[in-house]
Amino acid sequence: MAEAMVIDGDTILATGDLGSMLTVAGQGAERLDLRGSTAMPGIIDTHPHFLHFAAVVGMSVDILDAKNHDDIAQRIRERARTVPAGEWIITTPVGEPHYFTRRSWRDLAEGRLPNRTLLDVIAPNHPVMIAAWGPRIPNVCAMNTVAMRRLGITASLPSRVSDVWIEKEPDGEPSGIFRGSVTNYYNPDPFWLSLMVNLPMPTVDDWNRGARLGQLIANSRGVTAGYEGHVMAPEHIEAYRLMREAGESTLRVMSSLEAAQSFDYGLGTSEEDCRSNFALALRSRSVQDDLFRINGLTLSRGGPCWPGFLRADKTIRDPYGRATRGHTFVPQNIEREAIEFCLKNDLRLNIVQGAYQDHREFLESLAPFLSSYDIPSKGWIMQHNILISPETIRRYAELGFHLSTSMSFSWGKGDLYAERIGRDCLSDLIPLGRMMDSGANVTLGSDWGPARPFEHIAFAETHEFAGSGHRNLQPGMAVSRLQALKAWTSSGATLMNWSGIGALRAGYKADIAVVDRNPLTCDNDALPKIRVLKTLLNGREVYDTGDLSLVAKVDLPEERRSPRVDTFARAAGPAAWKHICGPACSHSGRASAGSMSSQEVQ
Repeated sequence: MAEAMVIDGDTILATGDLGSMLTVAGQGAERLDLRGSTAMPGIIDTHPHFLHFAAVVGMSVDILDAKNHDDIAQRIRERARTVPAGEWIITTPVGEPHYFTRRSWRDLAEGRLPNRTLLDVIAPNHPVMIAAWGPRIPNVCAMNTVAMRRLGITASLPSRVSDVWIEKEPDGEPSGIFRGSVTNYYNPDPFWLSLMVNLPMPTVDDWNRGARLGQLIANSRGVTAGYEGHVMAPEHIEAYRLMREAGESTLRVMSSLEAAQSFDYGLGTSEEDCRSNFALALRSRSVQDDLFRINGLTLSRGGPCWPGFLRADKTIRDPYGRATRGHTFVPQNIEREAIEFCLKNDLRLNIVQGAYQDHREFLESLAPFLSSYDIPSKGWIMQHNILISPETIRRYAELGFHLSTSMSFSWGKGDLYAERIGRDCLSDLIPLGRMMDSGANVTLGSDWGPARPFEHIAFAETHEFAGSGHRNLQPGMAVSRLQALKAWTSSGATLMNWSGIGALRAGYKADIAVVDRNPLTCDNDALPKIRVLKTLLNGREVYDTGDLSLVAKVDLPEERRSPRVDTFARAAGPAAWKHICGPACSHSGRASAGSMSSQEVQ
């Protein structure tokens, strides 16, 4: 911790005590009084899906925070006025993505989704669907009559088709409410998939808007960098590249191309497509830019537990109690080919692993190459790591893998794993402490949510499950606050191989989040309530609530100036303001906020 910091343009010049920093800043510098708030390194999210989530929300009617049917009706009517008759209107679900545990459609005033009767009145000339999002199965969605007719859903269908339950009215007509396997992705149901292929998919324009909006949302959370390494198709990477080319980047992004888009349940990418993507990943590699880089090939062979996709080493239960061993999207020979391709071409490999079978088969695939290549020097990435044994963690650490995971999986699905797999698996569920003790570089990301990184930092200590409130504090789970913050900052920079970010040090980029309390010292219960007041990228404000402003020029007497000041000579002005932050009121040995003079800043 330090009392003050001096920034020149996009770079941190120095940190230290207030007096010294005033001298370094020199005459004409501008001062920002943080008024009891805290400046910290910008957050680095190593599994965010910023673009994906923003694009899907952006193309939909947003009813996430709707309170009742009237609220939903008003928003759909607004869209209907701007969309030509006959075109689809698709809404988001109601509630908090993506687990919809703390808030969902059940919390509407009516306690249910509107059926076709209301939706027909709202938009009689448009097919309307209130969507259900993955990964939750069973789920619920709603359609109006035009939508059902468009999809061929009539009274002639039985009340259950495959794993979809069609609610019927007394006269036998579908009510517009559907339950079961009705999510829009990560869904194995053949009947529902046959319907979904008729719905509009995100366009190039949607992805481009998602890239722009996703970055701004990230900035509002104090995020200044992200590793987008999962489900990144060429059009997603191109959207980020266009933002950079247009000078609209407000986030440092590193991306890795996905070899196979696994969320379509095998409907899309063939083995030959995968091999083509190997070559495309190599051609696309670009690691010199200051804001956008492409580096690596991603492979994901399995999927989440909700739909029964998780590849465990024993029989588990699917959403309807049936026995399953999970689902494999990509055969093991493609995994071996990906390993060999990356080794021969010095391309970074990013593997997305869910559970024990994923890890076991990957290590089998890697074994033939261990004697011929220096694997630890490659700095490959192992993502998700939801269920992982102590032996596997040690092996990955020996092989030099970065381990990236998310408290999302524990918080949102902990009770699910206990029910579907058995409580014995909980000893291996996101064992953060064990991962960090292995010596591997460990990072954290938001993935499925909750959205705010500071809440994830709280969960890194508590390992709390959303449904039951159970805290999975077995040996090897919890980590300290400092370890959690490191996993969201400097460790993320290490994973991204991006020097000069992730810390507030002299010579580092001025990527900074200003928050309303000290996340290192506040109570765990206060972490989710932290407000981001400003976010700076390269010393430039990319998010600002307006709570803080420049308050003074630093005009030092001549006798307090040192020859060193001339080394840092600079022009004053809003375009290159000089930021000094001072004594943290909660720092050990520092003055309290109440005793700070008007010249002291935090």
